[in-house]
Amino acid sequence: MNKSISALIIDQHPLIRHVVRGLIECKGGKVYETGEELESIKMASIYKPSIIVIDFVGYKNVQLNLIQKLMLMSPESKVLIYTSLTSIYYLKMCLGIGVRGYVYKKDDVINLDGAIDAVMSGYCCFPQLDLPVNA
Repeated sequence: MNKSISALIIDQHPLIRHVVRGLIECKGGKVYETGEELESIKMASIYKPSIIVIDFVGYKNVQLNLIQKLMLMSPESKVLIYTSLTSIYYLKMCLGIGVRGYVYKKDDVINLDGAIDAVMSGYCCFPQLDLPVNA
């Protein structure tokens, strides 16, 4: 990855933020991080990161609203979900609102690293799913 990136990491767990920070910093990126919703909106507005890596937890509809607010505050930011939530319903909802990637925490961290590279290169990165045609 040639272009330096800036990232906003939003996760309630400091350990997860630390791991994601390490991945971004190894790519030469600048990292901002928080575990708080209101602070994340302010940070997105101020820093306009090139990528936002956010956990998808708690009240799911509230989380979808937060993601949409972040996208409004920083429309050029690419949003990547890093979550333990494996619901196809919410994955599809995230895809529908313009999220660029969705990675499961249960998978190897190398998947997150690859997803960051893919999203920053202009691609989308979602788990491979076998969905019925009308899903």
